[in-house]
Amino acid sequence: MKSVLFSYMLYLCLMFILGETQASENEATTITEEQCGKYFYKAVSPLLKDIHQMKEEIENNNNKIEGKDREIKQLQEKLNQRNDLVIEELRAQNEFYKQSIKELASHVLSINEQISIPNSNALKTQDYEEQLEKQKKSIDQQAQQIPELKNEINICAKKLKRCEEKPVYGECTDFADAPGIHEMKPDLEDSFDVLCDSATAGPGWTVIQQRINGKEDFYRDWATYREGFGAFDGDFFLGLEKIHRLTRVQPHELYIHMEEFDGNTKYRRYDQFAISGEEDQYTLITLGKSNGSAAGDQLEYHKDKKFSTFDRDNDNWESVHCASRDNRGGGWWYGACTYSNLNGKYYDHQVFNYDAIYWKGLTNLKTVKMLIRPISNGK
Repeated sequence: MKSVLFSYMLYLCLMFILGETQASENEATTITEEQCGKYFYKAVSPLLKDIHQMKEEIENNNNKIEGKDREIKQLQEKLNQRNDLVIEELRAQNEFYKQSIKELASHVLSINEQISIPNSNALKTQDYEEQLEKQKKSIDQQAQQIPELKNEINICAKKLKRCEEKPVYGECTDFADAPGIHEMKPDLEDSFDVLCDSATAGPGWTVIQQRINGKEDFYRDWATYREGFGAFDGDFFLGLEKIHRLTRVQPHELYIHMEEFDGNTKYRRYDQFAISGEEDQYTLITLGKSNGSAAGDQLEYHKDKKFSTFDRDNDNWESVHCASRDNRGGGWWYGACTYSNLNGKYYDHQVFNYDAIYWKGLTNLKTVKMLIRPISNGK
């Protein structure tokens, strides 16, 4: 803007100089300078006023612009504050809507549950009806069983009366004058039947083993020897557990009766006899002094030996299983293997076999019977 004004002023001065041709060069220069300054002022004065006005207008405009900037800034701040408020309101509304949706969902679920209650009640009613029908059938069945139960009760009452009238004894010595089958209860455990013998070796003996006809196979497993097997009127073995219970409560003696095929009978009597429990494999733990007509003490070798069966190898021979079918073929207190084999295989004629019933050597026996009796009552 200043360069434009300067150019305009210079142009006016030159025009004035060209019009003054009569003055001398020096005078013309002085006059020209003075007059140029006057004319320049006159010419520029309006421009200066305009410039001054324009300057004032520019300043006013700048002030207005600054004011507008402040207004814009204030409006921007208000707008930001408004946006924050709007955002907070929107967030609050969003949380409200979420909570409302959650409550509505819960309400819908509750309604669905209420709707399903009638069906559930119907199912429960059906179940109750089925249970009631089952209980009715059970009651009918029990009603039919009542006569049978009454009959059983009467039978039990009769048995109880007989038991009260007839006490359970612990030894056959109580039946010295009445041998035969009697119920025994030597301890607090269940009672069991035994065969009492007063003819073979005197009164009051309990038969624990009998071989007379060969109708019972003595090649049995451990569990069978533990519980016992056979019949009292034929071949039988009382059972290791029962023998243990009898010999545990008081000292016993042992009597072995043997018959050969030529009709000769022999015996061996031991003044003590007892076996341990199953936890010690029914070991032959006690065997006192012996006497009798049978040759030699063939049972002494088996003292302190554990009982063995074909499924329980407790003998002392590592390479041989004495109780197996192809060896001694029975259950006994085997060592390596045996001097006697009274639970071996029964033969109805004389043989010389390892698996036969024998006392000494391999000559088999026709019959054999093992009996025990309490020492205190036997002497």
